[in-house]
Amino acid sequence: MAGGREVTRMRGFSLTELVIIIVIAAILAAIAIPQFNIRDIDAAWFHEQVRSGVRYAQRTAVAQRRQVFVLVEAGPQLSLCYADPCGPRVTDLATGNAVQLVAPQGVALSISVSSLSFNGLGQPSSAATVNVAGRTITVNAETGYVQ
Repeated sequence: MAGGREVTRMRGFSLTELVIIIVIAAILAAIAIPQFNIRDIDAAWFHEQVRSGVRYAQRTAVAQRRQVFVLVEAGPQLSLCYADPCGPRVTDLATGNAVQLVAPQGVALSISVSSLSFNGLGQPSSAATVNVAGRTITVNAETGYVQ
């Protein structure tokens, strides 16, 4: 201390240290980003949409006390209808549009039964398995539980 003044140093990162951190972050990002497989992400997202769609079909059947069909159509796409083959379509209350879930490019969609429907009590016509890119959605025949 000279003349009663205390000298303080500002602490922080130097420009060199900041540049090195940015370079390391860029290298890590270049390695990590290709690890994300967009097809797998799309398949997982579509699987959740289909499961929600099947549950929506069951809830709609109960709410309207009428039969609702879950159909897998060409495209592939999942449609909710009031008749088989798909006649009048179930509409989404939020948008007013027909409920049609179109699979992303390269994502397969299939169903184990020729016709799956829910009656006005929410009971399925039969047990069913919906396959979305290797992931399954099961409809229990006794309870109608969609898992």
